[in-house]
Amino acid sequence: MPGHVQQVTSAEAESAGAKSKVVAIVSSSESGEMAARLDAPDLDLRFVDLVEELEGESPAAVVAFAEGTLTAAVAMQLPPLREALPEAPVVFVCAKMRPGELRNALAAGVVGILLEEQLDSHFLPCLEAVRSGQVCVPRALARQVEPARLSPREKQILGLVVMGYMNCQIAERLFVAESTVKSHLSSAFTKLGVRSRGEAVDLILDPERGLGTGILALGGEPVEAVPAR
Repeated sequence: MPGHVQQVTSAEAESAGAKSKVVAIVSSSESGEMAARLDAPDLDLRFVDLVEELEGESPAAVVAFAEGTLTAAVAMQLPPLREALPEAPVVFVCAKMRPGELRNALAAGVVGILLEEQLDSHFLPCLEAVRSGQVCVPRALARQVEPARLSPREKQILGLVVMGYMNCQIAERLFVAESTVKSHLSSAFTKLGVRSRGEAVDLILDPERGLGTGILALGGEPVEAVPAR
């Protein structure tokens, strides 16, 4: 199998895959050229421009193209797809991924990730996996599925960010330079796959992600000064 496949327990997805060979391809004008490369003789590929066109359908899977970053595409495109087709497994095709984005996409409910450069060779194997109730990601990116390994200092600073502290206030509270705070935040954002304080806060406060427990405990308790790294 070209991609890394991880078993998940989803009777609904397995049942849907067994009943239908329809695969919905959501392709805008920008992604139309890539969609034209898709070939699946044993499947019924249905191309649509709007999610609303899929209402009432029961496709075995849905393929969407990420325009821009994977994080932004998942945030904008996944909710309407989930509303229109709550049972269908969703696969995203993207040009590249930043660290943390793959993990966040899977946590949001995406079950398959395809890189554009591997679209021709990996499209069918990925569809076979998700239609049978699996999660499929490129093997080269499999390590990104693991939880972000934040340092104690990064967790501490993120906890204070969630509490509303600005960088200068965090620096004063921890007795470190503001540049040190910025450096730790930049490292933490990269590991989490976010680009801003707002995205980081939303991710940490999301109960389904499970990040808040370890981070908010450090940020919310009285903080002792520790040597800056």
